[in-house]
Amino acid sequence: MSIIAVIISYLIGSINFAYIVAKFKKINIKEIGSGNPGSSNVLRALGKKYAAIVLIGDLLKGFVPFLIFGAELQTLFYSSLAVIGHCFPIFYRFRGGKGVATYLGMVIGYIVFLATDLGFLLWEIVLIFGFVLIYFGIFFIFRISAISSLITCSIGAFLIIFQTSDTFIIGIQISILLLIFFQHRENLSRLSKGDENKF
Repeated sequence: MSIIAVIISYLIGSINFAYIVAKFKKINIKEIGSGNPGSSNVLRALGKKYAAIVLIGDLLKGFVPFLIFGAELQTLFYSSLAVIGHCFPIFYRFRGGKGVATYLGMVIGYIVFLATDLGFLLWEIVLIFGFVLIYFGIFFIFRISAISSLITCSIGAFLIIFQTSDTFIIGIQISILLLIFFQHRENLSRLSKGDENKF
């Protein structure tokens, strides 16, 4: 494990594209909608085009460590640090997003570089497309981003945990998933009361 890789991964995660895009549009994303600096709130505030930019940027934060540090199991740890950086960014007084897109970027990186091959060439594409279908399928049913996000992240964590016997990686996956649920604590509270915002 490299301390330089740890720092780089965290700093990559600390780059918040929602803040950057909102600043470009001369608005404070923390004062708009839910106040969360993530793609869902950007979608509400600025529309699909800017939300797509934020989503792609946040996905890449979880994926890029695989390109920098290689297709190794320990890279999952570095990608997890990018998720932590997204949630608690040093550049924005540790007030970040909820980690969903960055975590799913890590899951995509795992699928592309590390997941067990089932024996056919389109395995990675099928899995990634499956995650997209799951997320948007649940979203279109409930129209609530938190539900589709938490279910999709849980499935991603299960996929990784199911395919590894490394207790450190399993512990990291469980910890990051719990962090994502913690970041959604206000959403979960509103869901329990039936007050969660819908699109």
